[in-house]
Order: sequence, then C-alpha cells, then structure tokens
Amino acid sequence: MSIPAGPKLEFIEAAETTISVQFKPLSSIVKYELQWKEVEKEWTSPSGSTTVSATNGQGNIKAEINDLNPGMTYCIRAVCLNSSSKGAPGPDLIIDTEQVGCTPKAEKSCCTIQ
Repeated sequence: MSIPAGPKLEFIEAAETTISVQFKPLSSIVKYELQWKEVEKEWTSPSGSTTVSATNGQGNIKAEINDLNPGMTYCIRAVCLNSSSKGAPGPDLIIDTEQVGCTPKAEKSCCTIQ
C-alpha cells in the first residue's frame, strides 16, 4: 500500500521564534514529519524537522516549531510516515516569524489625559 502525500497545514500563529500550525490527520497514518526551512533555501537541506504522532479519535493535530530566527520567512510542510518509508510532502505553507521589538512594551497608564 502506498503512503499518501502529506496533509495541508493550517496556520495558527507566529511569534518571534515560534510558529504554530495544525492539520487534519489522515485515517491510515499515525505519524507525520514536519519539515521547515528558510524560504530561500532548498528542501535538500531543511533547517529542521520533528515527528508528530496522531491518536485515534483525535481532531486536528497541533504542532509548534521552536527556535526559529526572528523576522525570517519559513516554508513548512508535512510528510506522512509509516514503519519503513515516507510519503510525498504535502503543500508548502509559507509564514513569517515576528520581528524583534525594539520599543518597550506598553504599560497601562495610571492617568487619563482629557
């Protein structure tokens, strides 16, 4: 039996060094590999990958990719895994991480200007 192509990823949120995504698991697959790279690089040398497992009856699978560089554009995809091989990658999802802020965080003011 052939392994299906990876599922389409959906964007949840991005911060300075993390990106959160989710996807609907395929009924016949219990493990997925998320791969990522900076958008200008080739897939022959992805920046990183992580394995995510599905459990029966689970809804969407949510995953967070950490230790990314701020202000960069990343390309992320999912690959279906079985015990002996990988399927074709799913469609790429392109996401920017947030820039590092250079201003102090706004604090609540104790006074109101009228």
